[in-house]
Amino acid sequence: MANAATAEDHVTLNLGEGGSVIATDFVNNANYGDGQHDVHFQVIKLSTGGVGEHALLSTDSPAPVQVWQIGDTNVANGFIAVRGNTAGDQAVPVSLSGATLEVNNIVVSGGTIDQIQHGVSADIRTIAAGITLSVVGTEGQTAVAVRTENDYDVAVTGAVEITSVALPTGMTAFSASFNDSALYSFDGFTLDSGVKVKNYYSGLEGLTPGEAGPGGGLLCVGFTGALLAGASTGYLISPGEEVFIEIKNVDKLLATSVNYDSSTSFVNMSILGT
Repeated sequence: MANAATAEDHVTLNLGEGGSVIATDFVNNANYGDGQHDVHFQVIKLSTGGVGEHALLSTDSPAPVQVWQIGDTNVANGFIAVRGNTAGDQAVPVSLSGATLEVNNIVVSGGTIDQIQHGVSADIRTIAAGITLSVVGTEGQTAVAVRTENDYDVAVTGAVEITSVALPTGMTAFSASFNDSALYSFDGFTLDSGVKVKNYYSGLEGLTPGEAGPGGGLLCVGFTGALLAGASTGYLISPGEEVFIEIKNVDKLLATSVNYDSSTSFVNMSILGT
């Protein structure tokens, strides 16, 4: 081999006979071995492959690499920070075709998530000042249902502003006179805001109600299946009084007269529902 002190890159084998040239990098006064020396470092092209295989490294045949440790984490196969840009203040674009991406334990820092498809389950811990939440009803309905589990109360604090109230679209009215032998029922009519029931004077009673003509008796109203003719087991309404009952349909209502003396058994009843 040629003299190692030759101060040029590359070394010619069998110098003087025209041998092959070995590629080297000559380094003057390098700290190598047992001190400072002028040395040639041989330039070597790497080859990969198992026994009996050969593949020079190139862009078409790169070296297989496995990340073993990152930084000083002391953890094998450490973590690599992934950022959308070199400043780390942009989201990382992820695009998949024909594959499924499963993401767990997301921590968003320096970016935002602008769209989540197919729903997500979450609980809201805090809401920053100035944030407005829009609440909508279920599909096909205009009202927003507010419910709690186990019949708990819904607490509303502060001022409540009601901008509109849904008004009824129809009404029903009825009047009749009957005595304590009748148990009066009513045809069905769906109510939006309940029904008003009144025990009224007919104008035929004279100066003393109940002494002449029909009317002047006690009216008793009750719920379907819970009242008998002439019974006082419901809600009693004296002549001239009225009551508002919040029910969904007038067919849930029953009425009868209560004969509180031997001469007054008739009542005049009217209802008005919307």
